[in-house]
Amino acid sequence: MKNYNKIARQAGMTLIELTVVLLVLIGLAGLMIPYVSGFVSKTHDSVNSDSLASINSAIQRYDVQFMGQPNGYESLMSTVDTSGSGAIYAKMMGGTGTNDYLKTVSVQGSALAGVGIDTLREMDDATGDATFAASDATITITNDSALYTLAALNVKGSACGMADAMGCIKDDAALAKILGRSASSINTGTNDYLVFGIGSDSGMVGKTMSEAPVHFAKTGAMSAANKYNRILAVYSVSKTGVQCTLNGMGATQYWDGAVQTISDQASCEAVTTSHFLVDPDGTSAGVPGAGVSVSTINWNGTGMQSVKFVTTAMPMMKLEGLGGALASHYSSMDN
Repeated sequence: MKNYNKIARQAGMTLIELTVVLLVLIGLAGLMIPYVSGFVSKTHDSVNSDSLASINSAIQRYDVQFMGQPNGYESLMSTVDTSGSGAIYAKMMGGTGTNDYLKTVSVQGSALAGVGIDTLREMDDATGDATFAASDATITITNDSALYTLAALNVKGSACGMADAMGCIKDDAALAKILGRSASSINTGTNDYLVFGIGSDSGMVGKTMSEAPVHFAKTGAMSAANKYNRILAVYSVSKTGVQCTLNGMGATQYWDGAVQTISDQASCEAVTTSHFLVDPDGTSAGVPGAGVSVSTINWNGTGMQSVKFVTTAMPMMKLEGLGGALASHYSSMDN
C-alpha cells in the first residue's frame, strides 16, 4: 500500500517540470512565428500571380472565341459620361492622392465599342463593401466619336520624388517593368493605358472563367471590404488622329520662342499662358505670358482610336502587374 501511494504521488509533473516545458514551447513558438509569416507572404504572392495569369488567359480566350473583348467591366469611375467631369472611384487602393498611379483620360466611344466593350459599370463611392458591391449603374458606350472620361495609368515623370515614391510610376521603363512587358512596347507618348476592374458582371463569367477573382491584401485596412481588390485589365488606346484645341481655336501650334507642334496629349495638357507671345499666330513677336488665355484645353479625337488588350494588374498601394507579381513570388521562394 505504501509503495502504491508513492508511485501515485510521482505520476504527475512538478511545478518546475511544467514551467520548463512551457518555456520550451514558448521558445519554439517564437522561432516559428517568422517562418509562419513568411509562409503567409509566399502564399499571397503565389495566389496573386496565379490569378493574374489565369485572367490574362481568360481575356485572350474570350477574344479568340467571341471575336472581341468582353463587356461589363467595372469602370473604376464614379461617373461615366461624355461631360468630362468623371472622378476615379474613391475606394481604390493607393490609386489616387499624392502617389496617384491613376488619372483620367478622354476616349472615343467608337474605340471601345469597336472591340466589343459596349457597356461599363459605374462605381458607387458610398458602398459599404468596396469590392463585392462596388458598382451600380450599367452605362452603354455609344459607337461614335463621343468622348468618355475613363481611368488610365499615370506616369508622373519628375514628380516621383522621394517624398511620394510609394506607388508613383516614374516613366515608361518603370511601367513596363510593372506590367511585365518589354521597355520598347510601352509608350505613353503615343498611347494611354486604360484600366478596368473585372467584377462579377464581366462578360467572361460563365464563358472563359467561372467567377471573377479578387486579390487579398496583406493588411486588414486594405481588405476587400475597405478597398477595391478586384483584378484589373489594362488596355492601350492610341493617341493618333487627335488634336489639341485651345479655346476653340483648333490650334495645333503654339509659341515658346518659336512655333512648335503639339504632338501628344501631355504637351496639350501642359500648355499655359507662358507658352504664348502676344500674337500666337506667328505674325509678330511679343512678350511671353501676355498672350492668349488658356482656360479651356481639350484633347479631341478627330479619327478612329485603336484599343488593344495589354495585360492584367492588381491595385495595391502600388500597382502590381504580372511581371511584378512573379518577381515577388520567386523572390519569396528564395528566402
